[in-house]
Amino acid sequence: MKNIPARIGWELILPIFLIILLPMSLEAKNGSWEIILVPCAIFAAIIMMMLTIRYKIDAEFLYVKNSIFGTTKIEVNDIYKIEKTGNIMSAPAPSIIGRVEIYFTNGSIIISPKNFNDFENELLKLNPNITVKK
Repeated sequence: MKNIPARIGWELILPIFLIILLPMSLEAKNGSWEIILVPCAIFAAIIMMMLTIRYKIDAEFLYVKNSIFGTTKIEVNDIYKIEKTGNIMSAPAPSIIGRVEIYFTNGSIIISPKNFNDFENELLKLNPNITVKK
């Protein structure tokens, strides 16, 4: 089984940090430390979910571990196209930069492999019929 690292994007983490934690810093200055516990817990949960997204390829399947939401199992022979995308829809892709949409018989999924070329090569070894659009 080949592990494909996910690309973690600071372009997602920074806005989440600013939206959730920055407004609470004003309350902390006023001495209301209790009020920032929930936003900190939410931020930590989001970061944990981003860091636990995993991609794996074996001889038959691509596995996309969607953090706490389970694992999507895609048969490699069902994949017919891989295409780089800028789509920002919610997906097991913890980065906006370097997103890839994988089209297969029953639908598509967006992921963000750290190294697209390695990911592409691994899939093409198993299924040379995949069309790759960069």
